[in-house]
Amino acid sequence: MASAFFVTLFTIIAPSEVRRHDGTPLAHYPHDGLWQELKNQRRLLQDWRLLALGIPMLASEVPIIVLSSLNSLYFNIRSRSLNSLMFNVMQIVGAIWIGLMLDSWKIASRRTRGVVTVATVALMVIAGWVGLTVWVYRNPMDLLNPPLFDWTDGPFVGFFVLNLIFGMIMVIWIISTFTNDPEQLARLAGLVKGVLAGGVAAAFGTEAAGLTQLKVIAYNFSVQAIGLVLMAVVAWHCVTATNYDQEENVVPPTSERELEKDDRYP
Repeated sequence: MASAFFVTLFTIIAPSEVRRHDGTPLAHYPHDGLWQELKNQRRLLQDWRLLALGIPMLASEVPIIVLSSLNSLYFNIRSRSLNSLMFNVMQIVGAIWIGLMLDSWKIASRRTRGVVTVATVALMVIAGWVGLTVWVYRNPMDLLNPPLFDWTDGPFVGFFVLNLIFGMIMVIWIISTFTNDPEQLARLAGLVKGVLAGGVAAAFGTEAAGLTQLKVIAYNFSVQAIGLVLMAVVAWHCVTATNYDQEENVVPPTSERELEKDDRYP
């Protein structure tokens, strides 16, 4: 982690120096004072699209909390380690898979790609929550005498498979389609991470409140289900083919090669 400072210092150039193949910049970067930046932040909170995606942002990573708690309560240390490792591996695989769907040449419209991907993720996530509910119901927990299943025990297999389903975050892609302005994208990235952290804190709160695991699952399942519906609505109504020529500080590509690269998907 310490090396990140030196990598950033010596290898990352200023955004204003980034150039396309034809030599054009990605955007202009006018200086904004503190007061103007505060106004820009306020505008984010007045955007109905971001307000609608508030619940999806809150719910994006709540499965991590639920799965981690169940993993620690039900399994011994080597089984926990395997579950944790594979969950993170599947986050990488899931990100690659979602990226391939969203960049697929087989679906011409960016809006349609977004809606199809949201629907696909929704089916998997809902199936995962239903399966997790059934698994917990069939394996009741005694906190004074936890089962500490090993990976050779029967209940491990079902949880292991369910553990692989979660971890796909779609809301960030939808938000990234709202603008090509790098400064606005930076503001949106900060907003997403802040709200996401709030959702994780709320999920921790359900665990700390002493609720049964079935009630914890019911809360987080409900939040994610509502979020998936809102994501589909925003993706359908707000995702456009491109934002070029609609933002003052963004420089559209000019060469044929860059236009083809950026606008190949209507």
